[in-house]
Amino acid sequence: MSKPSSSAAVKVWDLPVRLFHWSLVTAVAALFLSAQLDALPVHALIGEFVLGLVLLRILWGFIGSRTARFADFVAGPKRIRRYLQTGKSETIGHNPLGGWMILFLMAALLTQAGLGLMANDDVSFEGPLAHLVGAHWSNLATGAHHLLFALLALMAAVHVGAVLVHLLIKRENLIRPMITGWKAASSPNG
Repeated sequence: MSKPSSSAAVKVWDLPVRLFHWSLVTAVAALFLSAQLDALPVHALIGEFVLGLVLLRILWGFIGSRTARFADFVAGPKRIRRYLQTGKSETIGHNPLGGWMILFLMAALLTQAGLGLMANDDVSFEGPLAHLVGAHWSNLATGAHHLLFALLALMAAVHVGAVLVHLLIKRENLIRPMITGWKAASSPNG
């Protein structure tokens, strides 16, 4: 999408970050649906796609544009404390809490994908690595895969809730920049 007409807009999210974000949203919804429909071969393919997406995003977190890099948005205790006290972030991209949420989500998705690779349904489906770990560990991975889904759902709800708080209370639209790539420079860095 093109830059907003206002000269006070700044580029915040590059195309790879935006494609990652919306592909991940779509894929996670498809994972939920495929699990509910017991379409495990499709579920596994989508899970492998998510694993690839997250691995690419991790790489992009080191070599991508400034706001895509972990160094830009992963904050230490001092920056987090300042943000909690002032409500202002030192970066135009993720605020310190949002940055940590992104890391936690990616770690949870990597763990979930890894568990899924070893999981089984006790009937006709095994993840591609299940035979390497044996039945006992595959069953443990399956149970953990199901439990971690609840945590991922909670994390996604917190993420969406934070976006809504920014939109409705702080009056900062975080959705538009994730679509267009551009953010109003006068927008509060929350």
